[in-house]
Amino acid sequence: MLLTHIGVGAVIGYVTNYIAIKLLFKPYKPIKLSNITIFPQGVIPREKEALAKKVGNLVKEYILSEEEIKKIVTSDEVKKEINLFLEKKIDEFLSQDITDLIPKNEFAKNLAEFVDNLIKTKFPMFAAFVNKEQIERLFKELEIGIKLNKFVNKHRLLNKFMNEIELFLEKELPQILLKAQIDKIVEEKIISFDEKKLEDMLFSLMQKHFGFINFAGAFLGGVIGFVNYFFIIINA
Repeated sequence: MLLTHIGVGAVIGYVTNYIAIKLLFKPYKPIKLSNITIFPQGVIPREKEALAKKVGNLVKEYILSEEEIKKIVTSDEVKKEINLFLEKKIDEFLSQDITDLIPKNEFAKNLAEFVDNLIKTKFPMFAAFVNKEQIERLFKELEIGIKLNKFVNKHRLLNKFMNEIELFLEKELPQILLKAQIDKIVEEKIISFDEKKLEDMLFSLMQKHFGFINFAGAFLGGVIGFVNYFFIIINA
C-alpha cells in the first residue's frame, strides 16, 4: 500500500509537470468552437511578441550594449586578427607595379607633367631642349616597372592604418551598431520564428532543465504519496 501511494504520487507529479511544460508551447493556435475558445493558445506562442521585445531589450542593455561592443571590438584578439589581415593586404598591394593601378598612358602623362614642371622650375636652361610631349612619348615607350614597395614604407603604412582602424573601432563602430537597432533586429527575428521552430529552439536550450523539472515533480509527488499514506493510517 505504501509503495502504491508513493508510485501513484510520483506518476501524478511527473505527468503534471510534463503537461505543464508542454502547455507552455501548445497548442500553437487557440482551439475554438465557432467564436468560443475551448482551449487557449500556449503561453509562449501567445506571448511571443512580448518575449521577443524583452529578449531584444536584454541584448541591447546587457549583452551588446555600447560598452560591451567597444570591449569586444577593441580586444587584443580582434586587433591581432586585423593586424594580420591588414599586413597581408598591404604586402599584396605594395607588390604591384604602379601601372597595375593606373593605365600606362595616364601615368606617363602625369609623370611627364611633373618632370616638365620640375625642369622649368629647377633647370630652366634645359627647358628649351625638351618639352612635355617628348617626355610623355619617352615614358610611354619605356617599360617603367615601378614597384610600390620601393617608395612606400610598409610598417609606417601599417601603423597608420592600424591607428585609424583602432580609432574607428573604439569611437565609431559601437555607435554604428547601436544605430542599426540590434534590439529591433533580435525582436523581429524571434517574431519571425514559427511556433514549432521556437519550441525546438527553447527545448534544445532547456532540455536538461525540463527533464529535471519532470523528475522533481515525480519526487515531490512520491513524497506527497508517502505522507498521504501515513495520514490514512493515522485516520483509519
